[in-house]
Amino acid sequence: MREPVRIRVDDERHAVALTQELFGIAGLEVQQDRDAWEVRLANVDGDRVVVQVLDAVRRALAGDPEATALVKLDGREYRMRGE
Repeated sequence: MREPVRIRVDDERHAVALTQELFGIAGLEVQQDRDAWEVRLANVDGDRVVVQVLDAVRRALAGDPEATALVKLDGREYRMRGE
């Protein structure tokens, strides 16, 4: 089993958009952490779900070229940017 996926965004509206995109995936949690929001997914098992999560991040940031998300997945960090 993988460790939880953590997605950190600076803007509440991106956190809301992301949780709406990921609604229905078990283990979804959202927390405000100082100046940012963290979305956690505890039950990401399988490559298909990982792709679904990354696509959701992309859609949540879409339309805002200044938006960024830090995705922690399988012990690595990835920075995604809005387009």
